[in-house]
Parts: sequence; C-alpha cells; structure tokens
Amino acid sequence: MDTDNRPERGRGSSGMDRRRALKWLAGGAGAVVLAGAGGGYAYRRSMRISRREANHLRNARFVVAGGSIGGLTVAARLRRSFPGARVTLIEPKKVHHYQPGYTLVAAGVYAREDVLFDQAELLPSGIEWVREAVETFEPERNRVILASGSAVEYDYLVVALGVEADWGSTEGLADALKTPYAGNIYDLDSGQKFRHLVRNFEGGEAVFTFPQGFVKCGGAPQKITWLTEDYLRSAGLRDNCRVHFCSAQASLFPVVPVIERAVTPKIEARGIENHFREVLRAVDVSTRTAIFEKMGEDGSRGEIRRSYDLLHPMPRFRTPRALRESVLTAEGLGGQLEIDRHTLVHKRFPNIFGVGDCAATGAPKTAATIRKQAPVVVENLLDTALGRPPSRAYDGTSGCPLLTRYGRCMMFEFDFEGNLVNEWLYQSTRETRVWWQFKVHGLKRLYRHVMIPGWV
Repeated sequence: MDTDNRPERGRGSSGMDRRRALKWLAGGAGAVVLAGAGGGYAYRRSMRISRREANHLRNARFVVAGGSIGGLTVAARLRRSFPGARVTLIEPKKVHHYQPGYTLVAAGVYAREDVLFDQAELLPSGIEWVREAVETFEPERNRVILASGSAVEYDYLVVALGVEADWGSTEGLADALKTPYAGNIYDLDSGQKFRHLVRNFEGGEAVFTFPQGFVKCGGAPQKITWLTEDYLRSAGLRDNCRVHFCSAQASLFPVVPVIERAVTPKIEARGIENHFREVLRAVDVSTRTAIFEKMGEDGSRGEIRRSYDLLHPMPRFRTPRALRESVLTAEGLGGQLEIDRHTLVHKRFPNIFGVGDCAATGAPKTAATIRKQAPVVVENLLDTALGRPPSRAYDGTSGCPLLTRYGRCMMFEFDFEGNLVNEWLYQSTRETRVWWQFKVHGLKRLYRHVMIPGWV
C-alpha cells in the first residue's frame, strides 16, 4: 500500500482543548465512548423505550430497505432502542463498501481491502436479512416487492437505498473511462486505475470535473483534484502540467460561505485553474477532448473544448430505479424520496421514513449526514408507532473532512443555512495534520464501531 512519507511542510498550532478532544476521538475512534461497562450500560439504557411501550410494539413489523451505512445504522439503533423489535433489512450485496475511503484508495493512501467489509459481519443481531434487491414499493398496501416477485410486508418502512452514479449520463464518459487517460473515484476499480494513471503521468493537461444535480459526497471531486496536484508537485512535475477544475457550480463551496472564502485563495495560490458554470456534456475519446457547456450569469450558453492528457470526468447521480420510478418520489425531486426534511417522515405516507443519500432533504449526501439523521429517524419512527407526533427535528447538520493536500485536512460541520457547527473543536478554516490523521485513521473506526452498531 502506498503511503505518504513526505516531510512535514510546516507545523501548525492549536489550543490544548482541541488537541485533547481530537486525541479522545481519533485515538480510540469511538472506543472511549463505549469504554467502561457502567457507562456503556447506562447509555444503552438511556436509548431504550419503556417496557410498556415495547409490549405495545411487540408485533410491529419494521422494514429497512437498503443495507449500506444508512440502513445498517437505523436498523442497529432501532434494535438498541427496542431490543425486541422485529426488524427486516433488505439488501442484496454481500460485500459492504466503505465509500468515504474511495478517495484515499485513488490517492494511494488506502489499499482496496481497506474499504471492504463482509456484510454479514456488520448486521445487527436479531434482524432478518433478506438478500434481494427491491423491485418496487407498494405503500398503499404496506409492502415492498422484491426482484424475485415476492413481497415483504411492513407496518413501518425506512427507505435507505442511497444513490448511484449514472455512467451513461454524459456522452462518451463511459468510453473515456476505458482508455488509459481517465479514471473516476466513484468506482473502486476505476479509482485504483486513476491512482496508477497519476503515478505514471509525465505532464500535460489534467482536467477534473464536477456535475450538475445532487452529488454523492460533493467534496470528493475537489479532494482528488487537490491531492493529485499535490502529488504532481512533490514528484517535480508541477511545472510540466496544468490542473483544471471545471465545475457546474458557481463557486467551490456555495453552500458554506465561510469555507468558500477560506479555501478559494488557498487553491488559487497553488495555480489550480478553477472554471465555474461549466457542465461536462461530452467526451470525445478520439481527440481526447472534454466538451463543456458554459453557462453565463446572464443566461447565455456557449461551448468550451478542453484537451486532456489526464481526465477525471464526473457522471451525474440518480436514485435506484425502484425509488425513482415509484410513487414515493414527486415531481421536481429528481427521483429522491419525498420527505419532510426536518422530521424525515414521508409527506404522504406517515409510516414511511427516509435516511441518507436517497432522501430529498437538501443536505449533503455523506456518512456525516447519516450520523445526524439516524437518531432522528429512529425516535420519530417510534413516536409514530406509539401514536405520538414526531418529537425530533433534523437541522441539516453534516460534515466534511476536506483533504487539501497530503498530510493536511480541513474539518467542518455545517447546518441547512451554511452556518458552521462546533467551530470550537474544528477550527474549520485551518489545514492541519491532526485532522488528516483523524480522517485516515479515525473516521473508519467510528464508522465501523460506532455508527454501524447504532451507537450514534
């Protein structure tokens, strides 16, 4: 496995309170939260509903559609809150992918095996695992139809199907990824390929893109751009190439103005050429040309052609067909689940809840978002099942470990309004080595040993 062995470029300073907090989080990666039988037992008890409430729900059928991080976290937390809950999880895949690690695979920091888990080992105890794909939803009849044609009936349903890359969304993109000049981090094999393309790159035009619409982990296309530039610089190739970041957005971080103001000058100082309001419309493989539509602020449209020697083209994203073609979505949502973005309850079917990437909340589609949404989903689901109005509200909080260069990372959380959250801890506008270590060594442990078991 490739690792970053380069010397430090500088040494930052930070307050002791923050360093203690980071050591507490990263060193044990959640172990401290669970350490001590007494504390762990007390926390577990605090999550549970009462015996009377449990008796009332003993025959209720809870179904979770989707077994990635959103579905696993909700299922596990539901079992912790209600140990006798009858929970069925629908998920066809036997291998679980730690997708937040894909960028690090492409950057040569992780190996392939570092992001793969056995799905069976992650399942909460006491649940039924249906190893099939969802074919469609029939909410009027309270059932999910599977690919085999059989039905799974429910009293309460959580939709956690995520989103997928639409590799056919841009003309020539799929063909480009088959050539020795392009790769993409949203596919594990292609991400590994991209890592080798960068290592063998000798110079020329390096073009990275950012698509229209919702994006799974919107920071990732920028992270791989900046890490690639940093690698080329350390390899002594920076003077031999130009690095272009072409985005359909109007700026780097339009939803978080504070981060936008902090990041943009840092990136521009490194000579990375940002091109905004440029939408990748096609890739001409024969001439190695990326074709963009330039969208002017005045509504004008034009075409821009950029030749490339290294290309990281981004597809658009979509929800799985079972959701986007179902009655659970609505016009204008791009196939996403129609839910109230605060209660995470479906707007037309009050016994259906949504979590994670497939839900139309407007929040970033990241594991950090799920960490904040899962407790809200479970508590509001139990409220509904017990005949109470939903009591918890999701405020849009999400987070991003923004890898700006090898050994440096900016960490921040923000809400629906783009306001920074827990700034005392993150000192969000600073690039630090501590947060890099936490991203590389701590977050996966939190994902595996805190989120998936339902301790969030």
